[in-house]
Amino acid sequence: RFVHLEFFCLAEDKEGLGKKGDFVGLEVNMRPAGGYTPDMMNYAHSTDVYQIWADMVTTDRRILPDSGQHCYCVYAGRRDCHTYKHSHEEILARYGRQMKMCDRVPDVLSLDMGNQMYVATLDTATERDAFVRYVQEQAPAQAAKD
Repeated sequence: RFVHLEFFCLAEDKEGLGKKGDFVGLEVNMRPAGGYTPDMMNYAHSTDVYQIWADMVTTDRRILPDSGQHCYCVYAGRRDCHTYKHSHEEILARYGRQMKMCDRVPDVLSLDMGNQMYVATLDTATERDAFVRYVQEQAPAQAAKD
């Protein structure tokens, strides 16, 4: 959605704000979520969320084309500081047909999102979870260090 809310959970009682464990509103963003989220919405639903938004702004109504094709769209990131079990080439060989985006993450976003990103569409939650595990599985020597 082109609106998202952000909350934080209090780690301790704060007079005038709430008690430990309470959720407190941080901000309301009246814009799309950041990063690749709008692209992922498009891939998951075979649509164009920017066109839907433009239609709402210009016609004051929501026009939702339904392609009938809906799937899971998932992001898996990797950090350069880790050694992974599966190479970039192995990931592309295994998931290339489902891959929608595959690129280096801009440095300004890499702290939160990793240095290398893979976005794929998959039919089931099981396939989605297997994709993330495959991309992010660390090499045995690396996993032992962490």
